[in-house]
Amino acid sequence: MRLSIAAKFNFFLLFIFSMVLVFSAAYQAVRERDLILTMIKEQSSEQIEAYFDGLNMLMLTNKMAARETLRHKFLNHAHVEDARILRGAAVSKQFGAGLDNEGPRDEFDTLALAGKSSMEVVHDGQHSRLVVTRPLLAQRDFRGTDCTSCHQVAENTVLGAVRFDYSLDTLFTRVEQNILTSALSLTLIFGLGLLLTLWVIRTWIVSPLNRLTRAIEEATDRHDFGHRLDGDEGDEIGRVILAYNQMLDGVERQLGKRPCAASHATAVHDTQPPHPQSGSAEGTQSDTRHPDPGQPK
Repeated sequence: MRLSIAAKFNFFLLFIFSMVLVFSAAYQAVRERDLILTMIKEQSSEQIEAYFDGLNMLMLTNKMAARETLRHKFLNHAHVEDARILRGAAVSKQFGAGLDNEGPRDEFDTLALAGKSSMEVVHDGQHSRLVVTRPLLAQRDFRGTDCTSCHQVAENTVLGAVRFDYSLDTLFTRVEQNILTSALSLTLIFGLGLLLTLWVIRTWIVSPLNRLTRAIEEATDRHDFGHRLDGDEGDEIGRVILAYNQMLDGVERQLGKRPCAASHATAVHDTQPPHPQSGSAEGTQSDTRHPDPGQPK
C-alpha cells in the first residue's frame, strides 16, 4: 500500500498518542485509586479512635445504653456504609449478648474478635467497599482509661472490636470521570497538534517536494531546462532544490557547448586552402618537361 509522507507521519503520531493516552490513563487511574484508599484509610483510623473514645465515655458515665446513638452519628459521615461495635466473648459473658448488630457476621468480624485487624477492599459485583476492623484489647492504660477496672479480665484480652465499611463507588466513579475528562482534553490537544503538524508537513515538506517533482517532470517531458526553483538552503529540501538548480545549470552548459563546437569546426574547414589535385600536379610536371618552343634550345 502506497502512503504519502503526511499519511505516514499521521499514522506514526496516532500510534504514539494512543500509547501515551492508554498508559497515562491507566497510571492516573491507579494513582487516584491509591490516593483515595490512602485518604479513606487515614479517615478510618481517626474515626475508629473517635469511636473508641466515645464508647469509653459512655462506659465511664454508665450510659452504654445510648451507644446506638453514637453509632448512628458515625453512620451519617460521608462514605460510611456501616459502623458497628462487636462484642467479645468476655464482655458477653460478663454483661450479656448485647444487641443484634454487635455479633459477628462474616470472616472479618471473626478475625477481629480473634485479635486480628483488617483493612481490605471488597468487590461485590459493581459495588466496592473498604472494610476496616480493629480489635479492642483490655489494657490498664488505654488512652488514659483502665479497661481492667470495669472488665474483670486479664490484660490484653479481646473485649470487642470496631468495624467500619466505606463505600467506594462514588469515589471510584469520580476517578473514572476525571480520567475521562483528562482523556478528552488530551484528545483535543492531540487533535490540534495533529492539525498543526499536517500544516507544517504540507507547507515545509510536501509542497516543496511537489514543486520539485513537477519541475523534474517538465524538464524530462518538455526538455525545458530553464526553469529554476526557489528554496531555503538551510534545510535538507532546500539543499536538494539547490542541487537540482545546479544540475540544470550544468545541463544547459553542456547543451550550449555542442552547437558552438560544431560551428567552430565548420569555420575552420572553410578557411583551410584547397589541397592540390593529382591532375594539376601532372600538368605542372608536363610543363616542366616541355619548355616553350619559342625559347632557344
